[in-house]
Amino acid sequence: MVDDLLDIAKIEADALPIHIEAVDLGVLSAEVLALLAPLAHERNVELGPATAPVHVLADRRRLRQVLINLVTNGVRYNRPGGTVAVTAQLDGSVVVIAVRDTGRGIPAEMLGRLFTPFDRLGAEGTTESGAGLGLVLARTLTVAMGGTLEVTTAAGEGTTIDMRLPTANGTHCAPTPDGSATRRRRLRPSITQL
Repeated sequence: MVDDLLDIAKIEADALPIHIEAVDLGVLSAEVLALLAPLAHERNVELGPATAPVHVLADRRRLRQVLINLVTNGVRYNRPGGTVAVTAQLDGSVVVIAVRDTGRGIPAEMLGRLFTPFDRLGAEGTTESGAGLGLVLARTLTVAMGGTLEVTTAAGEGTTIDMRLPTANGTHCAPTPDGSATRRRRLRPSITQL
């Protein structure tokens, strides 16, 4: 939670550098799924296979952070015997990364609050830990990397989160001294207004 708060503060201050590079989503998704396999096993939730080896333009560290958050949510708010799958599909000049779960879904009356910081959408009355910052940070980081993040959900039917990022196919980024491309995007207005 403290790290999420610090990242949000840096984003609002336009002080969080984003290092754009070609990222192999197949490798990264395999890492994330392996990391979260113990949690999924503990919750009796099946994780799908890693995505195909498609390349996106993103900050590898921040994309990993977003995927960990989205898959963790898919596992934590799922049902026993449920599934979480991460897929990637090329759509013109973007790659659509979908994180789908077969969990509880989100009631329609709560959708307007989905990206409100510290709003846990009723989960505060459960044993699930969290501060209500994960989706806010995931969306903000995705936007900072030049993408979008959208949620499709229905109570009792699960949730799909589509993250759209530029494809790395045929694109060249000018490298920085550390070998990656750096881009900063102004994220005004404040994330609380997203």
